[in-house]
Amino acid sequence: MEVSRGCVYLYEFTNYDRFTADIELLMDINHEFEFTLLTRLPTRRLIEKLDLSKVSNYWVTDKKSTNSIRPDIVEISSLITADKTTLNCFFILDGLELIATEADLDELIRALSSLFDHIKTQGIVLAICIDTLAFDSEWIVKLQYLTEKLVVKSPDSVSVKEESSTNEESNDIPYQHELGIDGGPRLAYLAKLPELGFTREILVKRILQWRRMGLDVSAIEPALAYENHHAYQLYKLVEEDVRRATELERFIHENHGALDASQIAVDMFRVRQLTGLDELEKKYYSSS
Repeated sequence: MEVSRGCVYLYEFTNYDRFTADIELLMDINHEFEFTLLTRLPTRRLIEKLDLSKVSNYWVTDKKSTNSIRPDIVEISSLITADKTTLNCFFILDGLELIATEADLDELIRALSSLFDHIKTQGIVLAICIDTLAFDSEWIVKLQYLTEKLVVKSPDSVSVKEESSTNEESNDIPYQHELGIDGGPRLAYLAKLPELGFTREILVKRILQWRRMGLDVSAIEPALAYENHHAYQLYKLVEEDVRRATELERFIHENHGALDASQIAVDMFRVRQLTGLDELEKKYYSSS
């Protein structure tokens, strides 16, 4: 999703794996911005999930650290609205729940409203990440009124929207994966990436595509630190596992009527984890 300057967005938080994957995608799409992340995760944990060479980060905590900031809306607002050498600033705030524990909610919404006014005049961008279940529904409605909903789409979703934009009957409904029998997205065959032209940026996009299909591809993450040739060798191994998992998922989907429902749930979990593929192939293919 391409963002607009002077806008405040609301992002519904689910988990940190999805959160950091979406940040990577936002940085790829909005590459003209300088990103700053304020998060509850300490740097030692954040570095395991995100390339910190692309983003400045602050740890939202009461503990004193070289890059920490207190969970105080006044201090955070001062940081965001401070004079900048560039207007290309994109701030992401994770930790409103922590801030709310130390503030009156009515005062907090007033402070946020004031912050949002400054952002609109300065032309910077702010995305607030929030677990809506952690707040009173009436308070969430007030916050939603002051913000725009942020829906981060995968690279293939973006291309679908761009291709359909020339159609007079196109609408703004984002592309959705077909759901599988386990309630997760159906697995899809993706074009193999050639070694010629293989880069870290291309690998990041492929990892995001796999994650959005509900696959655990943590095995490929070390490749992000490798040089291109060795990264590609690891990519090929994981790509083969993904191909096998996709074929297993399709076989189970096509034959689910003759299979035990509880066993399908267990086996589909293993498929998405890319574990026990040899055993699953022997179990299903030898009996077909």
